[in-house]
Amino acid sequence: MPSYDFKQLSPNDFEELARDLIQARDQIILESFKSGRDGGIDFRIARASLNTIVQCKHYSGTGFAGLLSSLNKESIKAKSLNPDRYILVTSVGLTPDNKATIAQVFSPALSTADIIGQDDLNNLLTLYPSVEMTHYKLWLASKVVLDRVIHNASITQSEFDVQRVHRDIQRYVSSAAFPRAIGMLDSEHVAIISGAPGVGKTSLAKMLLFNYLEQGYEVVSIVDSFRVGRERYQPGKKQIFYYDDFIGATFLGESGSTFTRNEDREILDFIELIQSSPCSRLILTTREHILRQAITISEKLKHSTIIDQHCILEISDYTQHQRALILYNHIYFSDLPRSYRSALLKDRFYASIVQHAKFNPRLIEWLSSFNRLKSVSADEYQDFITKLLANPAEIWSHAYERQISDAARSILLALYLCGGKTDLKNLEKSYSSLHTHRSKRYGFPTQPSDWRRALAELNGSFIRPGDKFEFINPSVLDMLNEVVRQDLSNLIDLIDTTYSFPQIRRIWFFAQAQESASVLECLVREFDHLAQALKRLLHTPTVAEYNTGLSHYYSNSLESRADIILQIATSIPTPCMQEVALEALRKLTNSWVQTTPDVTGGVAVFKQLHESKSILVKDRDFFLNHIIDFLINHSLCESRSDELCSLLSITRKLPSPSRTDLLSIAIEQFLNDGFRDELSDLGSLSECESFEQDILTLSEAIEIDVSIEREYIAEKMSEIEASNAEQTEHGDDNWQESRGLYHETGSSIDELFNTLSSSEL
Repeated sequence: MPSYDFKQLSPNDFEELARDLIQARDQIILESFKSGRDGGIDFRIARASLNTIVQCKHYSGTGFAGLLSSLNKESIKAKSLNPDRYILVTSVGLTPDNKATIAQVFSPALSTADIIGQDDLNNLLTLYPSVEMTHYKLWLASKVVLDRVIHNASITQSEFDVQRVHRDIQRYVSSAAFPRAIGMLDSEHVAIISGAPGVGKTSLAKMLLFNYLEQGYEVVSIVDSFRVGRERYQPGKKQIFYYDDFIGATFLGESGSTFTRNEDREILDFIELIQSSPCSRLILTTREHILRQAITISEKLKHSTIIDQHCILEISDYTQHQRALILYNHIYFSDLPRSYRSALLKDRFYASIVQHAKFNPRLIEWLSSFNRLKSVSADEYQDFITKLLANPAEIWSHAYERQISDAARSILLALYLCGGKTDLKNLEKSYSSLHTHRSKRYGFPTQPSDWRRALAELNGSFIRPGDKFEFINPSVLDMLNEVVRQDLSNLIDLIDTTYSFPQIRRIWFFAQAQESASVLECLVREFDHLAQALKRLLHTPTVAEYNTGLSHYYSNSLESRADIILQIATSIPTPCMQEVALEALRKLTNSWVQTTPDVTGGVAVFKQLHESKSILVKDRDFFLNHIIDFLINHSLCESRSDELCSLLSITRKLPSPSRTDLLSIAIEQFLNDGFRDELSDLGSLSECESFEQDILTLSEAIEIDVSIEREYIAEKMSEIEASNAEQTEHGDDNWQESRGLYHETGSSIDELFNTLSSSEL
């Protein structure tokens, strides 16, 4: 039997589903009425002697309490209609007692047999599968399908990580950081692993995943957003969430930008959700300096306990013997020919590697990969390693500039432009435009086979193939950052060949980074290239339509685009940039006539324009008033509590009695109609606390008592605490380490490496 909760259906969709199921069950034809104020009738039997009425109540978000409150009002209409038979269909799950209560409210018009709840609907869908298939939104938006469609990237990455952990565990070595992280996961359920580049953060995370895999945990790898983790979260199920580089990789310096869309709040809310669940664990990795920058930028992070779950991984965590094991394991399980292994053993060269001041696991991975060393002979191997340890960054630069083809460089720059990770189709699209552009500009020849050959050239050395192509490690991103900073012609090439707005957004954030002064100067100097790209990309689609009929939001919203363009126009106030900014505002406000605005994004545009007093002097006041009035009018139809608080903040910048009155009406409507829906969606104590603060802010603005609403929030928090306590009672005992993945045998480093010369190797 299916187990739909029907939350994916609109009220109209739900009514149509209910109609078709009742018609199929009772072999009747129902007369339909328009959605809206129906006078207590959604359907009735046509051409029948009996007066039978069907009423639908789609209250899946508010639960039984909200349903019953509505039905008390509905019963008055029902009794005045005096039907011979009354059928009630609801998306709320009902117990026998619930049905009896409802029947009593409608007595004598309604019997319990004519009350169809959530479980009854699922049963009818089992009996009449053709109805289920007809209502494609029901199954297409179901959890099972969405897990493979909307969350496809997340699921693929999760499965890939699990396989890689099992495959690569033989090379990992436990350090002092391992038991520290285990202790954090055991006590707080969260471990944030930070450290310098190449120190082994990802390797440690995979070791931790391996241990929890042994205990039967499901691995959920988060790729892009904590929203993915929240949607995959299942209370009571053993899950371990893994988010590599959760604050932001070094790509284009985005880590240095501010949190603009409540990302810091999302981080803390998800951490609190995991901490409240006895069956869940969370592993996060980030570079130490990026974490420190984020804490400095965000007041929310600064005043949180995020640092308490912080596990710094340093090279000093590895003992001399553990360093030796790291090198040994990588060589032992590598594809290096015997001649290269012999070069390591000659004159105890391995000892100089183990003791080197710049030793780190990433360098060991590099020097043990034969795919990267094919251009280095066995006789040159020692000299190559010496140079690698002396200047690790030079190795990537040398290979980029002298050892790969022009087509391969075009692929790397294209992947860089795509955010460091993308699918094959988008990578080829970006490469094709960029490679053609670069060949014309720099005069190198091209061949039809360039793409195929260059991709094979880079696989396993610079990039890691899969459902998503990505750089093999963050050092490649670091190198390409420097390539763009040092040779600014690369920057212009990237700007001229961008095909989506997120690409130009990344370039702008890159220019804002502290280390990118030369990049910003170039953008100011070559503003015409940037202006042309912005004009072109402003009008690219924000939604892509797939063959399946699914629409996937893949690009920045118009609100976000306008916000970025206003930022750029403020920093580069040339006439052509002013034109682009004006065009962006016109396109945005015109779009709101036909589409629902992103209130949070619209507020950001208002604030940016309000603060940018030097641009659009003639049109500034017009757009400020237009934006705020449109957003307030939209709030009368639907708004969340945080959106209403944002509207309050900007209304104070341009106050007027009419705006205050309209916003007061919107707040009252929310408290009457939207409050319960938003309350029912809350899943953690921190979300409840934030929601309560929003409610207090709204109540103060219109001077209304919200003590009842606060009581409901307190009840919700009690439910969450009780649920957490129940899970704890039935949860597993605390994990205790039963064995190490590796044991020191007491043998010397020399004895360890001497085994590399044994005949079986």
